[in-house]
Amino acid sequence: MKRFHCDCGQEVYFHNTHCEHCGRDLAFDPVRLTLVCGHREQGRFLSQDAQHRNLIYKTCANHTEPLQCNWLMAADDPHSQCISCRTTQTIPDLSRPKNPLRWKKLEQAKRRLFYTLLNLGLDVRGREQDEKGLSFQFLEDQRTNPHVNVEHVLTGHYNGLITLNAAEADEGFLHTMKEAMNEPYRTLLGHFRHEVGHYYWMKLVKDDTLVQFRRVFGDERFDYQRALSIYYQYGAARDWNVSFISGYATSHPLEDWAETWAHYMHITDTLDTAHAYGLSDYEPSKNDFDTWVAEWNQVSQVMNALNRSMGLADAYPFVLTPIILSKLRFIDQLVDSQGR
Repeated sequence: MKRFHCDCGQEVYFHNTHCEHCGRDLAFDPVRLTLVCGHREQGRFLSQDAQHRNLIYKTCANHTEPLQCNWLMAADDPHSQCISCRTTQTIPDLSRPKNPLRWKKLEQAKRRLFYTLLNLGLDVRGREQDEKGLSFQFLEDQRTNPHVNVEHVLTGHYNGLITLNAAEADEGFLHTMKEAMNEPYRTLLGHFRHEVGHYYWMKLVKDDTLVQFRRVFGDERFDYQRALSIYYQYGAARDWNVSFISGYATSHPLEDWAETWAHYMHITDTLDTAHAYGLSDYEPSKNDFDTWVAEWNQVSQVMNALNRSMGLADAYPFVLTPIILSKLRFIDQLVDSQGR
């Protein structure tokens, strides 16, 4: 992600609604992918910064508590919510004490997801424009809310609808599930990136690219439920990390794709941030895959070393082998041809 500054010179951040230094209101323009400083009043936002002076926007209806969404829309946009918020179909019960904060964290992670998708030039249309467009539901189960009928909410994707367990917004729940699933890495943003990978497989992998997909990832026609049953019964093979980014990626070609897609987004966004802060010479706009990989190897090495110095686990505990890189290259080529 790029670096943002208020017109007064103060560094500001992606989710900020105002500048701590000068007090100006801040809002995010998803068309220009930048924070704008100005004045918010009665559902409107008047830009007052040097680059976008006197532009009039419409604010997202969720700009108040609990979400404090800072995203903008065109002044004549017929929607009441921003391009990210309006893809949410179902939210958790806000009368439950923890759910307002859970919903806020879920939407913050989703906006960060949308930033990367928009930056890559990918289609983020919702159901109002495409019957199989992106949509999200944040559900609860009886593990955290005994008043619902569902015993277990399973995170997943079906025809554009992505389901997440609202409890994944809790650090304690995330850690418990990470231990239970024997995962080296589990984050809320990671869930979004993985599940949206299934959506973009549906959108991007067609006809001629399907043949290449099967050559790189395997045949997705293999019975999905049977494949998962085998994986959960026997686990991944001992040498899985030669060919797969994670143990779970071994379960089925579609899960391999989604896991690899998530890592493509992890790397893309983190390299953009490293470049913005002067930690990398990589220029995302040029997008040379081999340079991209070389820069990531250096940046991830520094990230892991910094974490170890703080007594923390590695920030990126994964190894990109030649086979895994061939999968990332396939995704990069698809994004280049149909996204950027």
